[in-house]
Amino acid sequence: MKTSDIFSNYTLNNIKKYSLFFIYIIVNSLFVLKYGEKYGFPLLAVYIIAILGISLFYIKIELKDLFYKYIFWIGVISFFIFSIYLNYTVDGLSLNVDRWSAMEIGIKALLNGEYPYNIPDHMGRESSNLPMLIILGMPFYLIFGSVGFLQSFIFLFFSYLIIKIFNNYKQRLAVLILLFFSPSYLWEVYVKSDLFSNFIIVSGFVFLIWQNFIKEKKLKLEWASVLTALIFLTRLSVIIPIVLLLFKKFYNFTIKEKLRFASVFVIMISCILYLFFHNAESFDLIVKHNPFMIQGAKQPLFLSISYIILAFILSFKLKSFYDSIYWTGTLLFICVFVPFIIYLMEYGYNDIVNNSMFDLSFFNMSMPFVILGLVYGFFKNNHQKNVV
Repeated sequence: MKTSDIFSNYTLNNIKKYSLFFIYIIVNSLFVLKYGEKYGFPLLAVYIIAILGISLFYIKIELKDLFYKYIFWIGVISFFIFSIYLNYTVDGLSLNVDRWSAMEIGIKALLNGEYPYNIPDHMGRESSNLPMLIILGMPFYLIFGSVGFLQSFIFLFFSYLIIKIFNNYKQRLAVLILLFFSPSYLWEVYVKSDLFSNFIIVSGFVFLIWQNFIKEKKLKLEWASVLTALIFLTRLSVIIPIVLLLFKKFYNFTIKEKLRFASVFVIMISCILYLFFHNAESFDLIVKHNPFMIQGAKQPLFLSISYIILAFILSFKLKSFYDSIYWTGTLLFICVFVPFIIYLMEYGYNDIVNNSMFDLSFFNMSMPFVILGLVYGFFKNNHQKNVV
């Protein structure tokens, strides 16, 4: 490899990792400012200094892997117990957040044979949850009586995913530290929200498909299509990681493979949608009350289309799992940051942040990818044996 190529790769990696760190700081800073009450800016300064200090110290220090292993498992067990405790002690009805409530009314409606999208939650809003997100919350509602426990068990899934992706405990612990020092994530656990957890599942999908369908042919095309359909029906914005990950692969399929993949995808989508929509009293009710209309109204259509077009283009640029999580995290952040800036210019900081005119939690769609990409980028010299 030429010296210029080595320098170019080194520069590109630095740009990637520091841009992800910048995104991590921006998102969490907004949460510190919003929920830090009157100490917002002094607290923000302390937070940024703490993150910078901890990050520099952690990267430089080298201890035995056994030490990192003990701390990692203590962190996993302690946080899991803590999140269970929060679910028991925090009254969802006292929260000014209704994601948990919207999921629960959807579950109750499905179990009672009712149409789930015209029933108000505890804040008087209709559910915007797509069918698979409601299905994901169902076991926790049936077993524990609360969908809030979804976050606790998705955290365990994320811990497992960390172990699969990274090959030593210093890297694995680094992911946990970034997670625990993320106010955006801690806020979601406290308010029983599902957005961060939804995209932890998406990150697991990206890893599974990359390893077993794109990098190696361990997963049959039909099963990849089924998984893609299930992930798609959790939230409309997952179309971005799906396109980034799979469009190039789909483009290179034979005609027969394209038809097989598309047929399985359409059949799977149709079956799940039928399960949720067949109880509607009329087609007009579906048109006026459906989650696609609610989710699609978050920003101008031309912006949504432009992000998807960009995802199609970037799909041909992906050469590694790291590229996949980097561009997914970056593009999902941009999807939220652009309308955030538009709202900021139109309504001002006080209205969109302090008065909640803009929902900051949407930034959490990017955060699982940002955190994974950050650790990979800063420890790139110690290549992960599972990730190429």
